[in-house]
Amino acid sequence: MIDGIGLSNVDLGQLRHAMPADIACVQNVYNLLDRTHEPMLTECREHDVAFVPFFPLGSGFPGARRVTEDPVVGATADRTGTSPAQVGLAWLLAHARNILLIPGTADVAHLELNIAAGDLVLDDAAISRLDTVCS
Repeated sequence: MIDGIGLSNVDLGQLRHAMPADIACVQNVYNLLDRTHEPMLTECREHDVAFVPFFPLGSGFPGARRVTEDPVVGATADRTGTSPAQVGLAWLLAHARNILLIPGTADVAHLELNIAAGDLVLDDAAISRLDTVCS
């Protein structure tokens, strides 16, 4: 039995067309630096659909911007005593209640750092600074 359907790399029209089929989640590119799919995130939130950002810290492809290399993210990490990756993940979690993170993990230590990002509470000033960072 299928409980829900997940969609990946779709546009708003495709999501709206598929909504009657009980869509459980949408996975599209989204991160602090690339918010192209903000309208999709909003649509998902309005319909209680989970949004799973792929490349939550930016693409690993050559030439692509990475959240962990942004100076505002780095400064926020320094102020909070965390890593830039944790800041990028914490911003996503703070940005929308329907975001479901599945960040890449290389080893147990990396997994622990990713999990700790869920406990990082960014204050309003940090969120405001990070909100200004976008491609």
